Amino acid sequence: MTTNKRTPRLLRCLSRALILTLAQAAAASEDSPKWSNQGLLYILAPTLSGTQGVGDLELDVDIGSSDVFDAIDSGFLGMYRGEGERWGVLLDVVYMDLKGGTEDTFEAFSGDMELEQTIAIASVTWRVNDSLQLTGGALYSDIAATLSLSGPNNDRQISIGDDWVDPVVGVLFETPISSAWEFTGAAQVGGFGVGSDLVVVLSGALSYRFNHWSSLSLGYRYLDFDYDDGSGSDRFKFDLKEHGPSIGFRFDF
Repeated sequence: MTTNKRTPRLLRCLSRALILTLAQAAAASEDSPKWSNQGLLYILAPTLSGTQGVGDLELDVDIGSSDVFDAIDSGFLGMYRGEGERWGVLLDVVYMDLKGGTEDTFEAFSGDMELEQTIAIASVTWRVNDSLQLTGGALYSDIAATLSLSGPNNDRQISIGDDWVDPVVGVLFETPISSAWEFTGAAQVGGFGVGSDLVVVLSGALSYRFNHWSSLSLGYRYLDFDYDDGSGSDRFKFDLKEHGPSIGFRFDF
C-alpha cells in the first residue's frame, strides 16, 4: 500500500518541532528553577479487540492480556513530561511487536495476526490552574501487520502496513490525595478525518511517592483507533481498541 505522501513531511515537521521544544526545555531547565522534568517507564497488560483489515480481507481481533504477553516479542513504553510556569511538553511512546505463529497463540481468532505497532504522541501543554492543563499536538501511528485466514478451499496471507499522523487535543488533570499519593488523569481525542476518522486516548493513574525523585505508578489505559484508508487491494483498516492496567516507575529530575 502506498502511504500518504504528506505523512513523511508531517512527521519531519513534527520531529523538528519536538527537537526544538525539547532543546528550549533543556535551556529553560538550566536557566530557571521553575522548569521540571518527569520520566515514566511502564508495563501495560492490554486487551486487544476490533477489526484489522487489508484489501478485502478482514479479521476480527480478540486477544486477552495473557495472550498478548505470550505473543509479545519486544516492546517499549515510556513517557517524558517537562513543564515551566505555564507551558510544557509531553512525549508518549508505545512500541509493541506481537508475533503469533500458531492458532494456539490466538485461540479467539478466526485466523492469525502478526502486529508491529509504534505510537508516538507529542503535545504542548498549557496550565490553566494547579490541577488542570490543556494539551494539543499530534499522534503518529506506524502499523505493520500480517493477516492469515485458513479455510477448506481458500488459504490467504497478506502482509501490509501504513503510517499516518493525527492531530490531537485534550486535558490533563492531576491532584494530590495525601502527602504520598497523587492522582493523574488524561483524555485526548483526535483524527477528525485528517488521518484517522477518530482516535481516543484515555488514562488514569495513582502514584505513590517514595521520595522527592521516585514514584510507583498504578493505572489503566485505553486507546481506540478508527482508521480506514485506500480502496481495493490498497485498502488498510485499523479499527482496534487497546486497553488494560499498567504499572510503572516514575522519576522526577
